[in-house]
Amino acid sequence: MHIPKLQSTLFGYLVLFSTLLFLNGCAGMSGLKEDPKISVADIQIQDIKALEGVFLIKLRVINPNDVPLDLHAVNCDLEIDGRHFASGIADSKLSVPARDTLLIPVTVYASVLDIIASVVDLMHTADTTTSKGKQLAYTLRGTVGVSTRGFQKEVPFKSTGELSLKGLGLPR
Repeated sequence: MHIPKLQSTLFGYLVLFSTLLFLNGCAGMSGLKEDPKISVADIQIQDIKALEGVFLIKLRVINPNDVPLDLHAVNCDLEIDGRHFASGIADSKLSVPARDTLLIPVTVYASVLDIIASVVDLMHTADTTTSKGKQLAYTLRGTVGVSTRGFQKEVPFKSTGELSLKGLGLPR
């Protein structure tokens, strides 16, 4: 009677070991040793409409891996000075060569009310003499879909920095 129980236990361990070995092999086969690094390269105003502002954010994707990465489905939210400012999504369908970089354009949309609130804050800030060199902190958060050799994953990213008020030409 002990033999069937021993066989089922051994069979269970064999299945567990095989599954772990298979999953480890799949991870190694993908060639993705490191997640890509994603940061903001540029922010441009595209259009201001009656109810929304349209901005183009260029994301720099750095691929530190030995295999090319296919990118798709970028999703991001932009905060300026701690306040939600804009959101956007793009279906990039681009490829980043191995150990190389690529710029991805993502169109984001902001509510006119958010834009007006930010401009009012900027005008108040620009009136003070201590704020002439003031920087506005921004945070861009999101995810980008990455695939290589048939394996896919969503990579979260966060990029922070500062925007300068110099040269904005705000009215006095």
